[in-house]
Amino acid sequence: MTENSDQINHSNEWKTKRQILAQRLVEQGSIRDLKFYMRQMEYSSKKQLIADIKSVSISLRNNNKLLKLEPARCIACGYIFVYKKNEIKIPSKCPKCRQQRIEWPSLRLT
Repeated sequence: MTENSDQINHSNEWKTKRQILAQRLVEQGSIRDLKFYMRQMEYSSKKQLIADIKSVSISLRNNNKLLKLEPARCIACGYIFVYKKNEIKIPSKCPKCRQQRIEWPSLRLT
């Protein structure tokens, strides 16, 4: 490891996954690829990631910031998934064409 990577690891050493998620949202304004983030943060399930997103959303709302969910869509047929208010889901296949080529939802801070 280089000296710079040691500094990066130490800065996040005592932060929870939720704290890191909130920090990245504030710094970047959006997280485009939740799938990549799930792998990078080593989440074991989609449910864990969704629970953390909901928690971070409440924390950000208390700081007068809103977290908007851009819906998932099917890459094969273009179907855009519709969610109920305050619902977060990461679909596994398209209800229209039954393909599993799904672009995961993304988050945007407003």
